[in-house]
Amino acid sequence: MIIVRTPLRVSFFGGGTDHPAWLRRGERGGVLSTTIDKYVYVQLRKLPAVFDFNYRVAWGKLEEVQSVSEIQHPVVRTVLEHYGADDESGYEVIYNADLPSRSGLGSSSSFTVSMLHAFLGDHGRLCSKRFLASEAIRVEQELLREPVGCQDQVAAAYGGFNRIEFDASGDFTVNPVRLSTARRTALESHLMMFFTGFIRSASAVEATKIDSMDARTTELRTLYALADQGQNLLELETAPIEEFGALLDDAWRNKRRLSDSVSNDSIDAAYEAARAAGAIGGKLLGAGGGGFLLIFAPPEAQARVRAALQPFVHVPFCTEREGASVVLYAPELDRNYETSVARMR
Repeated sequence: MIIVRTPLRVSFFGGGTDHPAWLRRGERGGVLSTTIDKYVYVQLRKLPAVFDFNYRVAWGKLEEVQSVSEIQHPVVRTVLEHYGADDESGYEVIYNADLPSRSGLGSSSSFTVSMLHAFLGDHGRLCSKRFLASEAIRVEQELLREPVGCQDQVAAAYGGFNRIEFDASGDFTVNPVRLSTARRTALESHLMMFFTGFIRSASAVEATKIDSMDARTTELRTLYALADQGQNLLELETAPIEEFGALLDDAWRNKRRLSDSVSNDSIDAAYEAARAAGAIGGKLLGAGGGGFLLIFAPPEAQARVRAALQPFVHVPFCTEREGASVVLYAPELDRNYETSVARMR
């Protein structure tokens, strides 16, 4: 048995510039993001040949099927198909997460990274963070043909607070942001996250952005520039941390212009209510359309912000630095289980 834990992420600036359609134009792409202490978990173990099915996959539904091709979960099916699963061996895959999927925190890519890490780890392959990120991008963009960017897979695999740069070839560079403990604490004390209750398909929202990319060059270049400004501000210890909130507000107003699907009247009203209660800035996380709303507010204003955003659910969080990791590797559990079954037979 192997259990992999992979963090979710909060992306501050640069979202959209990590998409292949943008990078192929010769434009620069880069994001400023951090992983957080909320995780996706994938448990994988081999199934003994005593059941009337070969594969069990537990996610939003329970699948018990004979062959890989029958598995409905696209990532599980694709990983097993393309990385060497044998129908005779059989696997059980169980998915759990700390927060809802399709909510703007990169959970789909965190799952892909987890699934790759678990399956390849079960086959004795020690995978680097770069390999996991690159293969997760390949699975989602090339094998599944999802219209997604590259930032989530890299953030999930590496973990930490990073400036991630992308080029047209598909290569990426991960540069950790240099934050003192005091600076990190100051930032975290100003960040709040609220679940709007709306979930959406990130792929559908991203598709509308791609369609309008030619008309939104200025906005995307601005979002890229804000990633530079955000990093510089955080690393300059003497700069008031409140300026980061103002940059988030600027980024949100640019992001809203990328597509009509990014926001809606309810989200716009909530954001303005938070601002009226004392928040400096914020943004809707992920592609847009729903999910989690990130708010930057001084600690003394946060009680008013929480009251203003009822009935949205406030979800406290902290940054994390580990990335995808194996939290349990116990091949003896599978062997013991098989021995017990053999004795019963």
